[in-house]
Amino acid sequence: MPGRRAFVTGSAGGIGLAVARSLAADGHTVVGVDIAPQSEDVVAEALVADLGAIDDWRRVVADTGPVDILVNNAAVLIQAPFADYAAEDFDRTIAVNLRAPFLLAAGLAPAMMERGWRRIVNISSIGARLGGVADSAAYAATKAGLISLTKNLARTFGPGGVTANAIAPGGIRTEMSEAIFHRDPDFEARITAQIPLGCLAGADEVAGVAAFLASDAAGYVNGSTIDVNGGWHMA
Repeated sequence: MPGRRAFVTGSAGGIGLAVARSLAADGHTVVGVDIAPQSEDVVAEALVADLGAIDDWRRVVADTGPVDILVNNAAVLIQAPFADYAAEDFDRTIAVNLRAPFLLAAGLAPAMMERGWRRIVNISSIGARLGGVADSAAYAATKAGLISLTKNLARTFGPGGVTANAIAPGGIRTEMSEAIFHRDPDFEARITAQIPLGCLAGADEVAGVAAFLASDAAGYVNGSTIDVNGGWHMA
């Protein structure tokens, strides 16, 4: 049913922007939150916030009001060799990629549960399946934690009609992946060689799955992780 209120984090670009655009096309009112400027042609309301900061999280939850669809997409990828990874970078990765989805769900889901029909969609990563690539151990660890969090949310809020599911993209061309390709020019070729479809995808492929999970058609899908990776990893 169109006309619901969707809250999308990391909506300024990449997968987040594609998800926001897809939900808006389905007739939903999209509230976007990002640290970067957002497209006013897509989101009905743009909130500027650093979700890795506790004060910003509190402000966002207080300012957002009731939502029907929560899409936790915002993430950071800080690359460094395992032994050289700074503690501050690890903490930053945890704060944005895992703590923020946890706190947003804690702040928004109880009210969602009271209304009997709502959706939570968490954007994980193929890194959660494979242990990470390209010096991304911390990123992969947070994305694996997000899958576990999704299952807990499904059990906790499912009795109130709130479903929680995750998407694990892999081989998706975004600003984040382009940064990896720039750092390692051979990376894309190595990745596509492992993908049966033989190519990378665009963010719209992930957005389509998110829109499905946010729809009435996905009412009995709960606690699942859907891989969108062209067959790179098959669970």
